[in-house]
Amino acid sequence: METNTDALLAYIESNIERTLNDCTSCGRCFDVCPMTKYADKLAGAQGSEVVDGVLDILRGKSATPAATEWTRVCTQSATCIPACPENVNPMLMLRLSRITALGSTGRPAVLPDNKRDPNFFRRINAFAALQLSEAELAEWQR
Repeated sequence: METNTDALLAYIESNIERTLNDCTSCGRCFDVCPMTKYADKLAGAQGSEVVDGVLDILRGKSATPAATEWTRVCTQSATCIPACPENVNPMLMLRLSRITALGSTGRPAVLPDNKRDPNFFRRINAFAALQLSEAELAEWQR
């Protein structure tokens, strides 16, 4: 009998496989990502190389520091989705990379748990401030 966990892992694996088959590593998703400028490890990185590294994470291979960093800093803004010429959902690709990098698919963890990252919530607050209107931000900060 298939459990919910088995079904979720099957869903994750099917999306990983689809992403690996469809992504051409052009790097356009990386180029439009608003978070790359906030990560020192991504300074000067080539989008196609970083995307190749993210795909390596999905394959269960060791990843480049830049790919691991992009996986870590993604805030799921979705600005990458319309940039993809292959109709891959790069936001989902990075989410799957994060799940895989945290060891949640049974592969070895290559990314520390967010709870141990002292800047995690500061990044969320900063990103949220970019999306909210002045009135919404004032209401949210009460």
